[in-house]
Amino acid sequence: MVYYHVGRVIEVLKPGKDVKSSDSSVQAVVETWDENVITFNVHTKLKQRIRPGDYVLIDYTPISEKIVMPKMLIIKIISGDKAKKIWEAYKEYYRRRPRCGKPSTPTPRVPQQMPRGEPTYLG
Repeated sequence: MVYYHVGRVIEVLKPGKDVKSSDSSVQAVVETWDENVITFNVHTKLKQRIRPGDYVLIDYTPISEKIVMPKMLIIKIISGDKAKKIWEAYKEYYRRRPRCGKPSTPTPRVPQQMPRGEPTYLG
């Protein structure tokens, strides 16, 4: 299975003045097309080029055949009209998708009354 996700970079986290790090890896806080905000690893070849506002493609392909957890790795930076066209296509799909039933309101809990009379041990 090959699966990718599209997102827009909110902030880049790389070692420096504002970010103390135990290694040289770079992560990006990303708003995905379905309105989630997730922090992803950035591929080492892109770590010097990624900037806030960039549109990115995230690899959600499983780590291996035995481990179905997605890689969640930013592998492409998409720019220009192509980026805006893809982003808008995903966002339009999100706006049009069928919604599950409207959220229900929780039923208020009514406290149970103890029967009148002699106290009883409950326990």
